[in-house]
Amino acid sequence: MNISIPAFDWNFWKMIVEVLILWMVFYRVFLFLKGTKAVYLLRGIIILIIAFFFFQKMGFYVLSWLLTKFFAFFLILVVIIFQPEFREGLIRLGRRHFFSIEPRKEEIEKTLREIVSAVGTLSRKKIGALIAIKREIGLKSYIESGVVVNAELSAELLQNIFYPSAPLHDGGVVVDGTHIVAVACLFPLSENRALERTVGMRHRAGVGMSENSDAVVIVVSEETGAVSLAINGQLTRHLTPNDLFTILKGQLGQPK
Repeated sequence: MNISIPAFDWNFWKMIVEVLILWMVFYRVFLFLKGTKAVYLLRGIIILIIAFFFFQKMGFYVLSWLLTKFFAFFLILVVIIFQPEFREGLIRLGRRHFFSIEPRKEEIEKTLREIVSAVGTLSRKKIGALIAIKREIGLKSYIESGVVVNAELSAELLQNIFYPSAPLHDGGVVVDGTHIVAVACLFPLSENRALERTVGMRHRAGVGMSENSDAVVIVVSEETGAVSLAINGQLTRHLTPNDLFTILKGQLGQPK
């Protein structure tokens, strides 16, 4: 009885390898552009490309011709306008490991407990604080408005940053993963008229940051010590430490 062994299909595996390489390249390009204005431009280009192929498939020749002419000038403008972002992205790509290691679930929970511990102490002492925790959307422009520190997060460090006599206590802190990326950052103020009139500038900055990104923003009132949390433009006030940790764990407790 003869048993036939299927021949090794090199072309099939070569196609699989090519697809994986292309996926990895495009994914890494998106990662190093994330956090800059160029990422939104990239998304817009993808939408226009999809629209172009759709118009061609449907036989909309005038629209296809217009998009073709548009791309001819648009790509030149992209290179000129976003040259700093692309250059910075390439520098960042060269500095980091190709396979970045994301924090584990245990590390994330430990970091959240450190944040809640610091916030609880600041609340009891009625020391104002503003902390933005990054999720998917990059916060590069806000980081650049402050002082970059890239320090491992701890409750003691957060408390020292916001201590009234500290030189960098004004402004907000940006947290990414298990690190404090920058301090004394300028956050955008919310123009939402539905916010209570008693809400001060720090709270408006927290809400504004959550409106302009997907960051989770913690605010500690300097007047009352009350703890608030801004998510997607919605402000939840008067949170206890347990409430704060539960919400943060639900929003941020899983690795990316």
